[in-house]
Amino acid sequence: MRRFFQHTSESLELLTHHFLHELKAIVTDKGAILILFIAVVIYPVIYSIVYSNETVTSLPVAVVDQDQSASSRKYAQMLDASAEVNVAAHPTDLQSAEKLLKDNKISGVLFIPEGFQKQLMNGEQADVSLYADAAYFLKYRNELMAVTYTNAYFSAGISIKKYMASGQDYKQALASNSPLDPQAHILYNPGSGYGSFVMPGIMLIVIQQTLLIGIGLMGGSFSESKKSPFKLAPKERKREIMPHLFGKAGAYLLASLFNVAFTLIIVYHWFNYTDKADFLHVLMLIFPFLVAVVFLGIGISTLFIHRESAIVFMVFLSPIALFLTGISWPLSAIPEWLVVLSKLSPASNLVPAYYRLRNMGVGLAGVKHEMLMLYLQAAIYIGLTAAYYFYRLARVNKRRAGIEDNAL
Repeated sequence: MRRFFQHTSESLELLTHHFLHELKAIVTDKGAILILFIAVVIYPVIYSIVYSNETVTSLPVAVVDQDQSASSRKYAQMLDASAEVNVAAHPTDLQSAEKLLKDNKISGVLFIPEGFQKQLMNGEQADVSLYADAAYFLKYRNELMAVTYTNAYFSAGISIKKYMASGQDYKQALASNSPLDPQAHILYNPGSGYGSFVMPGIMLIVIQQTLLIGIGLMGGSFSESKKSPFKLAPKERKREIMPHLFGKAGAYLLASLFNVAFTLIIVYHWFNYTDKADFLHVLMLIFPFLVAVVFLGIGISTLFIHRESAIVFMVFLSPIALFLTGISWPLSAIPEWLVVLSKLSPASNLVPAYYRLRNMGVGLAGVKHEMLMLYLQAAIYIGLTAAYYFYRLARVNKRRAGIEDNAL
């Protein structure tokens, strides 16, 4: 029993030593400070400011009105009144409008042909043409939406007038024109804001990638120094591996608490992102994610011989990590084998659960599968990293024994 307590006390002492040693190495390394702290402050704030308008509005468009009638002018006014676009020019022909579009002075062109009003008066179907730049999807979507809404309201006005001319009152004419009254209720993102949709996922990716880069940077520095990470004598180092790993991990977990507090509390408050979750539940979901990321980073960091290698490798993986979370493209539209491969990244398990927890307010019961996956992932990365350290130590001891035998 005494020996057990002696070993436990020694393990705690070693764990504390490695924790403080790694923490000191972090705060005295300018590169680590830049990646682990400053970058986590800059990226979420800059991205949130960029997306602060939430929706794309008042896109400049041109209207080529070749009918020059009361109906065509009313149509152009209704289009201008929409939130999505702003009629910024009235060129006389399509050639002039095309020049404005190529000079980037407008984002789209609406063409109203001659005879527009005459067709309407004769009860015929009139046509308008939209020329929109589909190379920029958000602009194209907004312009198409503005024209679609304008068409709907303009056509409804004509139909209602016809029904009223036949003897119906306004309410009857309205019901005749639109027998169904659809009501859309926008859930979880009331403003339909792009920033509110994309930023929570981006912040989680930033936390993951900065942690991986920072840990890799420190691992590269350690490899360059050619020093031993262990405090005990070579024959006793086997029992120091776990205190070394958990002490090292504890330092990065402490550093990541700042990242979590800043991004998931302060930035959320500044930019009023949707938050329907108990923050204690958020922390319970985030904790296994951080553990998995830290031990994954420690394991990968042993592969870097130079500091710069970590930055190049992890920065290369960052867009892939973002893409495979399902933020930029639905997972249902991604090949199944790639979705399975993406589960190697802790963020791929976290992001969908985080959105459901914090945006939808489903509670922990609604994300229990992802939580179990994150805890399982954390356990696997702890096990793999520890096994790799034991393997490397065994190789070093074998090499050292071979050198001693040769010396004898």
